[in-house]
Amino acid sequence: MKVSKLIKYFVPKLIVLILIVGIIIFPDESIDAAKDGINIWVNTLIPSLLPFIIGANIIVSLKVVDILGTIINPITQFVFNVSGKSALVFAISAVSGYPVGAKLASDLRDKKEISVYEAQRLVSFCSTSGPLFIIGAVSVGMLNSEDLGYLMLICHYLGAITVGLIFRKYGHEKRNSSKYNLIHNLKKIINTPEESGFFVSFGNAVVNGVNTLLAVGGFVIIFSVVFEILDLFNVIDAISHFVCIPLSIFHVTEEVCSTFLSGLFEITIGCNNVCELSTLSEGIKASLCSFIIGFSGLSILSQCCNFIGKTDIKINLYIFSKFLHGLFAGIFTFLLYPISQNILPASNISNIYNSLYNNNLWNQYFYNFKIFVVIIIIVYIIYDVYFVYKTR
Repeated sequence: MKVSKLIKYFVPKLIVLILIVGIIIFPDESIDAAKDGINIWVNTLIPSLLPFIIGANIIVSLKVVDILGTIINPITQFVFNVSGKSALVFAISAVSGYPVGAKLASDLRDKKEISVYEAQRLVSFCSTSGPLFIIGAVSVGMLNSEDLGYLMLICHYLGAITVGLIFRKYGHEKRNSSKYNLIHNLKKIINTPEESGFFVSFGNAVVNGVNTLLAVGGFVIIFSVVFEILDLFNVIDAISHFVCIPLSIFHVTEEVCSTFLSGLFEITIGCNNVCELSTLSEGIKASLCSFIIGFSGLSILSQCCNFIGKTDIKINLYIFSKFLHGLFAGIFTFLLYPISQNILPASNISNIYNSLYNNNLWNQYFYNFKIFVVIIIIVYIIYDVYFVYKTR
């Protein structure tokens, strides 16, 4: 038997066994971590996500998505090579946040309303965080700057759109080239009988929304416990130590690596830990938080993959697209932060000129040039591995 098969078979079971042993050894810490996860679920996720999930389910069942999708179909097909109803998933996800976009895209694919290639393109850029978390929780609550939250929000959506453009040609799908007829398509939607009435659709939306939030809550609680157990076993510190060795030439400390890794497990914990670092500037904190929010962390990735895994959408390609989303969001934040800090207060052309050329704007870029080097190396390795895989 191949070694890869043995590793694939035994490693997940070994990890689960270690976590169970950790819960038995550290029962008090595990209970406290579970309580923290419940608090996040009850006080943040339920009030912010449940209304959006129920509303999204209703507009899908009442064919509002089909009608609006028909109207904007030419634009979205030209830009992202997806149908209009698919583009509305991005709008709903941008307002509501994780994991609504992944769920709606999975529902469209599960109902065979879109092809597998379009579904793959759709989840690549339609799984985003909401403004409530970025502006309210991270920017105001952790970074103490509302204006910075708007910059991070814009960069977050720019990162998602960039990934959507990259995946535009995925599958080389031959879409229907028939002549676009708005009136004909609207009549076809209206004349198609609905499966159920409004109250039945409303009841199904509520039940579906509650079940979705229960699953989300379970993931949040269990990952809070998992992260605490790994921290108690010093697994996070060990990984940080090895990761920090090659990055030490760029003066990246082990504390920064450990803090950043925490965000790869849970988005809220990671952003909070990054914001508490006193050794980093505000711009670097915002950039790291933007990457964490774009990547979304293993906790949210598990929630999204729970919906995607029920379809034929490739999970590994979805995770790769989320990594690209985080990478682009972090780069955009890093590039636009100095400009936003210097140009926004300017009131006339001369002030803008002085902001661009006569102050420390360019010095901020040159001072952080090592971060550019790290980013370029990471992007090169990723694309090198990706093209080798595609060639094989």
